Amino acid sequence: MRHVPPVNERDQLVGRRVVLRHRLHGAEQAATDVLGILMSWTDGTLTLRRSRQPEGEPVMVAEADVIAIKAIPARPVTRREVRDLEIAAAHGWQAPETHRIGDWLLRAAGGFTRRANSCIPLGDPGRPIDAAVAEVEAWYSEHGLPPTFQVPGPLGAGLGSVLDARRWSRSEDVWVLTAELDRVRSGSNPDLPPVRIDDRPDDAWLAAYHYRGAELPPHAVDVLTHADSVGFASVDQDGGRVAIARGAVTDAPNGRRWLGVTAVEVTPQARRRGLGSHVVAGLATWAAALGAGHVYLQVEEANTAAQAAYRKLGFADHHTYHYRQAPTS
Repeated sequence: MRHVPPVNERDQLVGRRVVLRHRLHGAEQAATDVLGILMSWTDGTLTLRRSRQPEGEPVMVAEADVIAIKAIPARPVTRREVRDLEIAAAHGWQAPETHRIGDWLLRAAGGFTRRANSCIPLGDPGRPIDAAVAEVEAWYSEHGLPPTFQVPGPLGAGLGSVLDARRWSRSEDVWVLTAELDRVRSGSNPDLPPVRIDDRPDDAWLAAYHYRGAELPPHAVDVLTHADSVGFASVDQDGGRVAIARGAVTDAPNGRRWLGVTAVEVTPQARRRGLGSHVVAGLATWAAALGAGHVYLQVEEANTAAQAAYRKLGFADHHTYHYRQAPTS
């Protein structure tokens, strides 16, 4: 019996590690399994890259021969790897005001972005969790902000039950996707206008950035530019800004140098032309000159279209995080 997902679910598999069982021709009822990355599923053909042969010949399978296909977890990511990447990400999106409770990092930026206005538990707070949470609540209340945690998958052990008891709400998961920098650079399209990188966002860049559909507050620029190595990518065509993205190059404690990609936007009239991949590839080329070797970005779990597009560009699942927020009354 065949177990093939419907058409509207296939894009969610592209770019992910899968196991594919398919028929073999020339032998009665013979079949075999392929383990690898599903690179594409178009025009009735699936193309896979075997996991252990990243530079080898791709495996191509006719859709009619597919018996079953399912996504499987990538290599397990360790707690230390999650912590190292989140530290690099914290340096890439810094809040003007910070405070520490042991290894917990509290950030405040006047309410602009949840990441810059939340506490991330990167280790031991150095005191009982209940007491540490009470300090978090007091600090954010002093800053006129709702007490909020950003909780990466394996970090914050024991925190969930304490927040549950205090009736803190929980957001949907956000996926952190990572890729090799050189692979992302290959997404550049010579047929599209060049990507320009500036060290500050100009008015056209800011006008094109719509964080959660709202206008940017005046202090947003302070948050956007608050990093050691930050670049603002732009693509212009026919006298207008058609694509933007922000990149920050930071180091993790394990020595890896990361490019963090945020604020990727393409104007509605210019979509479906590969501009999103193109502008991200431009940032990767810029970051390569600064010694970066890896790229990360964050995508909300519900945004399956963006996840599929990034996985086609070479990104793979690393870990998830979610937000917890104190009740308002």
